[in-house]
Amino acid sequence: MEKKNLYALLALVALAGLAYYAMRTPEKGDRIGDKPRALAEIKAANITSLEISQPGGGDKVTLTKKGEKWQVTAPYDKPADQQAAKSAVEALEKIKWGDVTTQQKERYGELEVSDDKAVHVVAKDGAGATLADLYLGKTAGSATMVRVAGKDEVWQATDFYTSSFKRDGKSWREHVIYDFKADEATKVSLSGAGGKLVLERVQPAADGKDAKPSSIMEAKWKIVEGTVATLKPGVELDHMVANRIAQGVSTLRAGDFLDAAKPEEVGLAPGAAGQIEVSVTYKDGKSAGVRVGSVKGEDYHVQTLDSPQIFTVKKWSMEQVAHLPADFGDKSLVSLKADQIDSVTIVSGPNAATDVLVVRAADKGWKADKVADADDAKLKSIAEAFDGVNGNNFVAAGAAELASLVKPRATVTIARKGGPKAGAPVVLKIGEARGDDVVVQKGDAAVGEAVWVKKYQVD
Repeated sequence: MEKKNLYALLALVALAGLAYYAMRTPEKGDRIGDKPRALAEIKAANITSLEISQPGGGDKVTLTKKGEKWQVTAPYDKPADQQAAKSAVEALEKIKWGDVTTQQKERYGELEVSDDKAVHVVAKDGAGATLADLYLGKTAGSATMVRVAGKDEVWQATDFYTSSFKRDGKSWREHVIYDFKADEATKVSLSGAGGKLVLERVQPAADGKDAKPSSIMEAKWKIVEGTVATLKPGVELDHMVANRIAQGVSTLRAGDFLDAAKPEEVGLAPGAAGQIEVSVTYKDGKSAGVRVGSVKGEDYHVQTLDSPQIFTVKKWSMEQVAHLPADFGDKSLVSLKADQIDSVTIVSGPNAATDVLVVRAADKGWKADKVADADDAKLKSIAEAFDGVNGNNFVAAGAAELASLVKPRATVTIARKGGPKAGAPVVLKIGEARGDDVVVQKGDAAVGEAVWVKKYQVD
């Protein structure tokens, strides 16, 4: 064998030996066996107190376990969000410790474990002994940076997330207002705008005394007290309104708590204009009820009937509940198919002489007066827009938007084919919007009988 090839072979064998030795030998500073932990293992069951401060020491809350339930005990004394508290203590039990990232205090800010950037969590047991005192920082890859109070090391923790603890103080509070089985609702009562209505659930004849109740969304109701002025002869009670009320009250959740709010500022003072009270009774005799006040942005101001605490509920949720007796009646405005319509006249604004569009049925499609190059698709969409226009609920007396119907934003007149014999034209007055709803009144409706219609329908 040539010397050149021999040297190459010897070098290859030497490199392989070095590689094997390197793979089998721990790096300098590493331990053989279990890695060290930043602190002793914690059992969630042993944690009875959590003190959680957001970065910079702000928004500090204390959660204390009382029996099987968690309570926010500072800065106020209110029931805690049970799932959030449970998730927090379980996170401390499941934490896995990885490597030490640094011992340099100069890097604390960069890793967000400094006093002014970290979420500070202190867990204690029933005797008051500290089980964990941690500063939770940023996430890097799959690891969260964690510093133990009084020590220099910043550890990498896996299966552990700062987001489990990084929450504003109010979010630790219990947001469940009611948690009943809506299917077991037997009675719905509501009052507002000077009227009161009590509905009783009608059980199918085949149901025995102890029969399992059917789904709330299939329930039928009968009036046992009060009247529905808008319930026209031959029109069935709107059962779905009662079903949605029962569902909404039974599973009510708060958005925020307004501890400093005054009832007279949010429409919750006794007898306030536009105020609605709703209650639901269940099979076991228990009940739940709310007082509904004013709307601000996307939130309703609400109280339960047995507590002065004011909280908010999102509008989309509260609209299931906040109904007047009139809402069980007929909220239909017009139901005409395009082939039943002769013309649609739209007057926009106060000037009926100039701000007007007339769309008429033609031999082939539709045409617009005074608009020679009108978009055929848009004209067709106008004619087809009146096949089932219904309100969501009636506008409460005293609502500011009712005033806009005196000089409406638009007036729409729909003339039917067949002339007078086919029926009088339908006139709709369109007023101001409130969020996603627009106040609309049918021309032959009683004074003040206006409904809320979804904005996309009006557009």
